Amino acid sequence: MKVNRVTLVDGYVDEPTCLGVPPYVSTYPRYISGAIWTKSPSTEIIYQTIDQIRISFSNAQQLWAKTDFIILIAGMIVPGKYVGGTPISVREAKELFSSPLLGNIPKVLVGPWARFGCGIEGGRLALSSDVLSPPFDYIVSGDPEVVIGEVLENGSTLDSFDLSSVRSSSQEIEQYILRGTRIVTQHAGFHDGHIICEIESYRGCPRFITGGCSFCIEPSYGEPQQRTQTAIAEEIAALDNLGVSAFRIGHQADLFTYGSTEMGLEEFPRPNPEAIERLFSSIRRAAPNIAVLHIDNVNPGTIARHPKESIAVAKAIIKYHTPGDVAAFGVESVDPEVIRRNNLKADVDEILSAIRLLNDVGRERPSWGLPHLLPGINLLYGLPGESKKTLDYNMAFLQSLLREGLLVRRINIRQVIGLPGTRVVKERSGRVRRNEFYRHREEVRDTIDIEMIKQVAPHGTILNDAFIESDEGGHYLLRQLGTYPLLCHMPKASEETGRRSVFVTDHGPRSLTVLPSPFKIRHASLSQWKAVPGIGAKRATRVKGLENIQDQQQLQVQLEIELPDWLSRNLDFNP
Repeated sequence: MKVNRVTLVDGYVDEPTCLGVPPYVSTYPRYISGAIWTKSPSTEIIYQTIDQIRISFSNAQQLWAKTDFIILIAGMIVPGKYVGGTPISVREAKELFSSPLLGNIPKVLVGPWARFGCGIEGGRLALSSDVLSPPFDYIVSGDPEVVIGEVLENGSTLDSFDLSSVRSSSQEIEQYILRGTRIVTQHAGFHDGHIICEIESYRGCPRFITGGCSFCIEPSYGEPQQRTQTAIAEEIAALDNLGVSAFRIGHQADLFTYGSTEMGLEEFPRPNPEAIERLFSSIRRAAPNIAVLHIDNVNPGTIARHPKESIAVAKAIIKYHTPGDVAAFGVESVDPEVIRRNNLKADVDEILSAIRLLNDVGRERPSWGLPHLLPGINLLYGLPGESKKTLDYNMAFLQSLLREGLLVRRINIRQVIGLPGTRVVKERSGRVRRNEFYRHREEVRDTIDIEMIKQVAPHGTILNDAFIESDEGGHYLLRQLGTYPLLCHMPKASEETGRRSVFVTDHGPRSLTVLPSPFKIRHASLSQWKAVPGIGAKRATRVKGLENIQDQQQLQVQLEIELPDWLSRNLDFNP
């Protein structure tokens, strides 16, 4: 099959182990590009994100009309809300790829939508991928890099090839992974350094032995396929050489089990701290100037069953990572009946022991920074066995965290998406009504989240290299690159772009109010002064009217209050 030019559209993905919504770049565009360039090195790939395309559908379609075939990567099978971009919708996909301009150009759907069905939103069953045929001529339910690579190698067409083909091991595609790294230079966030690459450590779930959780697609991959530490380090080195400086070691169900000799033999493999140490040290040697090195999923059941090894693993990660890291715990529910019916990972006592352990090791923070490594909590509703008691169980669990002084970085509250092939679609779903779910979620936000975020990021906490993601009129939205970055609101003083350091002045349930660090007194706006706790509108107006405040003592006289240490250390009186 002769291919001169390919269009690769990134409609974004969100899977249990892989996030590809900006600033995240998933593995899909890199693996697919690598397959194309391995088998057809001279092929030109035009890589665009759906947010770039939304600026002008017609311009995009005119560009695509000059290519040999078009690939769409999509979609969302984990419900979420996004700041950096908006995943493509089924309606958009139909409209965008049905243009007469595209004529007989083959159109190929790949990714989670093609493999598992089209997730729309939490609390609903996914649509069959057939809903997108047409406009798509081919729906690749296998590994797209494998299918596309073999089609190009054999000179055949997609009509004559098995679209469900998958890799036999990760080693089969390592050459694709390395060759595909350079596609990131076409990503919209590349040139200002606003991307973080998801790096696969292994695919699949160790709990495939028992079928895993009822709602999850990871067990369908079978026995986990682990990549070598050398291959992972080489991929990161290649991306680092291109200018990428932020990475998340993810695409696995439980990072703590990477390198375990019991993988494929035990439902909860014993962690191998030496393997984790080798992995992270090799990454640091390959790319010593990494700005962000974070992780993703960790199974609390693993930590509860293997505390000694888990402590060693956490310490190894902290030795090499960057602070502000989050280990996402798939708790889902602490209702005993829901746990039993859905084969969940751990009961409430095991979950609490895992949270305590990670707090003991990871809650230490650099001076005025975020804690090194904290758990994040995922709660999922709409599962079989659920009742009104489920809400009470989960709320009591969260309240116990506050009483015990345990920190969690964030609490995700979602409704399950029923995906074809998962056990959850075959059973009766939970009985919590939608209005009860939303009321419960708001109660968590108002009583748990607000108190937790105050402890995780107290007044004066400094967040370095926060990117301005959007202009909201009177304020900017900012986030750092990293795992589950905190959303920051900063009142405006002038038109700004890019990144900067900020410090925390106030807290919302899921976000922070911040000001620039250092806080330049003579350049601060009235709205920024109002954002300082204890100042108020009258004092802010008085201070803003004074142009020649020379030092903190003079400022305190004008404000008639003593400034807290966290504010004082961020003040800058220079012109």
